Amino acid sequence: MDIILKKGTARQNRVEAISSKSYVHRLLIAASLCDRPVSVRTNIVSKDMEATMNAVKKIKEAGPNIIDCNESGSTARFILPLAALLSPGSTLTGSGKLPERPMGPLCDVLKSAGVDVSDDHLPITVNGKPHAGIYEIAGNVSSQFISGLLFMLPLLEGDSHLVIKGDLESAAYVDMTTDVLSRFGIRIRKTEDGFDIPGSQRYEYMEEGTEIAAEGDWSNGAYLMTIGTLGCGRVFDCLTVTGLDPASIQGDREVIDIFKQFGITVNVDSSPTEKGADITVTGAPEHPVNIQCSQIPDLVPALAVIAAFTEGDSIFGNIGRLRMKECDRVEAVKSMLNAIGVEVDITRDGDIENMTVHGRRRESFSGLSSDEPVRVDSCNDHRIAMAAAAIAFAVDRPVLIKDAMAVDKSYPGFYEVIEKLGMDHEGV
Repeated sequence: MDIILKKGTARQNRVEAISSKSYVHRLLIAASLCDRPVSVRTNIVSKDMEATMNAVKKIKEAGPNIIDCNESGSTARFILPLAALLSPGSTLTGSGKLPERPMGPLCDVLKSAGVDVSDDHLPITVNGKPHAGIYEIAGNVSSQFISGLLFMLPLLEGDSHLVIKGDLESAAYVDMTTDVLSRFGIRIRKTEDGFDIPGSQRYEYMEEGTEIAAEGDWSNGAYLMTIGTLGCGRVFDCLTVTGLDPASIQGDREVIDIFKQFGITVNVDSSPTEKGADITVTGAPEHPVNIQCSQIPDLVPALAVIAAFTEGDSIFGNIGRLRMKECDRVEAVKSMLNAIGVEVDITRDGDIENMTVHGRRRESFSGLSSDEPVRVDSCNDHRIAMAAAAIAFAVDRPVLIKDAMAVDKSYPGFYEVIEKLGMDHEGV
């Protein structure tokens, strides 16, 4: 469905952060492998979370099964090694762009461990249990491959060594995996070139009680903070996002430092509740930025929108992995910003791809004042849809988002939330 966003009246300027999708995926998998029942507490259930919930149920049935990963890359890459071990003969399927997204490196390493893998793109059928030993995988394609192996390797009968070749990108996501594993009693030792994983381990929940809560999501929180800086002085005086942990392992917590590089005022109040801090954003961006993005690819669409309304050239380095997400986010971001008259250059420095956003003062967008909506194609990508919604807070013109409900992948109810912040929406 397409949605048109139009400025309305803000009824609040505080939003509770949703639970971290990345943590929920990992907690669901670990809890499903645990020797006693453990519940995962989350304040939202997205389509990606549902995909992992359904997948772990299938794994526990010990297959062979059809495991539908929907559009969730995390689900597919985390579950494939476990399916080979615990549910041989199972087939992983997917929808949307997921069958086009790369799975080859993970399939190759499973083949080297004795697994019969039918293909390197979904649907994939796995047969033959993997054996312990040395596993090698590149660190610059997807950290999800590494996380998937880390869930499976402790369950093998012998010890294993996971070698990560080259630089590890999105390293914080692997740190989140090892954090969850430690909370379930899994021992993993980090080495210079990867991880040592003892075999014959059991998942045992190490904390009191039978419920574990997922912390607030910095990735989606960053998009709310983007709405905050672009809506300040136009729709509300400031915006506060509650329930985010400034000491989180999540790499996207870096958004605070990047906002400060833009010259945006960010106040962190850690006192309100044990659930996390209040992050208050006040004021507009003042300075362009020059940042490397290999560790924070999910932030780029939001940060690029801020850069569009910041005078000067902002440079986003090492963005190549954005082409392998739910859509080609490099082209999607460029098209989105072109729709509001902002030029974007994509350049290469050897194997490194960079993006330059030629930002302008907000006042120079006065030409974007009419009843004809700005049209943005989300490319069925939740991050692009949310970034487009942020644009609606910055321009005096409606914004039409094609395939707007892509947000349900990570943030169902997103449009109801931003309506309370002053952005009316209607389906078309």
